[in-house]
Order: sequence, then C-alpha cells, then structure tokens
Amino acid sequence: LYIKTSSSFEFIPSIAVVGTRKASPYGEKITKELSMELSSRGFIIVSGMARGIDSIAHRAALNAGGKTIAVLGCGVDIVYPKENRELAEQIQEQGAIISEFGMGTSPSRENFPRRNRIISGLCLGVIVTEASSGSGSLITTRFALEQGREVFSVPGKINAPNSGGVNRLIKHG
Repeated sequence: LYIKTSSSFEFIPSIAVVGTRKASPYGEKITKELSMELSSRGFIIVSGMARGIDSIAHRAALNAGGKTIAVLGCGVDIVYPKENRELAEQIQEQGAIISEFGMGTSPSRENFPRRNRIISGLCLGVIVTEASSGSGSLITTRFALEQGREVFSVPGKINAPNSGGVNRLIKHG
C-alpha cells in the first residue's frame, strides 16, 4: 500500500462510512452526525473520498477534530474527484491517503471495487448511510461480510431511490 500522510498516528479502531455520490439532505445529515460522533469517540473514519457520502464523512471527522483515512481508486498523487483537492490536503494533515495503485495511476472504473475491499479491510465495520440498489457501497458491504466485519445500515424512506440498497441490507439481516 502507498500512504500519504503528514501526521503520525497508530491505526486505532476505525469504521468505514460509505454511501451514494448523490446524497439527499437526510443522507448528509445522518452521515455528518454519525461521523462526528464516532470521530469524537476516538474512531478513525475511513471512506473513499468520492463525491457525496464519502466526502461528507471525511469532512465531518475533520470538523470533529478526528482522524480520517481516504482510500483511493488511483495513485495517492492524484486527487479524484478534482474538487476534493482541499479535502485531500486536510486529510493528509489529519490522517492519511492510502492506495494500492502506484503513483500516476489514473482513476478508472475497475479500480473502485478493488479500493472498496481495502476500505472494509481496514475497519471493524462498515456503515452505509444512504445507497441505491445499484450502489458501489454494496460492494464494500459484500467485502466486509467476506472479511468478517460488521455491517450497519441506516434505514431510509421506503420509496426513495437512495434507500433501496440500505433497506435491502436491513431486510436481509
């Protein structure tokens, strides 16, 4: 793994917070609350620095004065998405950016499922705060279950598109 960090810290208990790139106001609120609370209780928040839930989780951990780890689907020298440049700098200062992909590796579709197994592998469990039925977050939960990790799902409105995946996780236990 390649690691980019400015801080030194032990890998203390961590929890992944993942979800949709198109977060609803409900998803944003729940993600912020859970990430800040867990961070203030000493957990490292791990996510993929994608748009939406991932970025919200990272920012909430940082705002709570906690640590966060971003696992990328590209090299640690590339910020993706580009609008997260400032977030990446903050994460590097208060946590770490991690990737299994070498320097200069561009983000590509096939990299993200591989990234998701590292997200779950670093953590005691995975929380999905909002995800549709086809969300990549469900790949992370599958890896988590295969790795013997806990999976937590925040219930959503029964007819909301961003709730299909989380509600299905609850339905299947």
